[in-house]
Amino acid sequence: MHSIRVFSILVLAVVCALASPLEVVPRHRHVVKPKVFLIGMFPPEGEVWYGIPEFNLLERNITVPGFSPLFPDAHCTGNGDVCQVVIGESEINAAASMTALTLSPLFDLRQTYFMVAGIAGVSPKVATLGSVTFARYAVQVALQYEFDAREIPDNFSTG
Repeated sequence: MHSIRVFSILVLAVVCALASPLEVVPRHRHVVKPKVFLIGMFPPEGEVWYGIPEFNLLERNITVPGFSPLFPDAHCTGNGDVCQVVIGESEINAAASMTALTLSPLFDLRQTYFMVAGIAGVSPKVATLGSVTFARYAVQVALQYEFDAREIPDNFSTG
């Protein structure tokens, strides 16, 4: 019975959130309707798209509430046909930034193609250069921080 009540409250919360989205932008402002949205995980994956003469992705920078503080902007061409974002490494950052993007009233993504353009490694015994691979399992270590015991100062009493 308790689980049904919790589920009902969650459903109600979602319905209320969808029924009354936060007004982040005035209604008269232009909503960007990109044809293609390029997704990168960290700066080198994003920077490779800058400086291409056929389209200037840095012509229009749109700050999106909910994006990572490290990468707060979506970058778009002047007409908004092509946009690009760096969402941050790790599943947590990626999920938060993609959720903020898809729920943002700044964009109409109903007819947008998404391209996850990243670099990754795979054993040459399994795939060749340029192959697309999908991992069966992912281990979350991107937000893990460690101290090497050899680097701990002598005056540390714990850790």
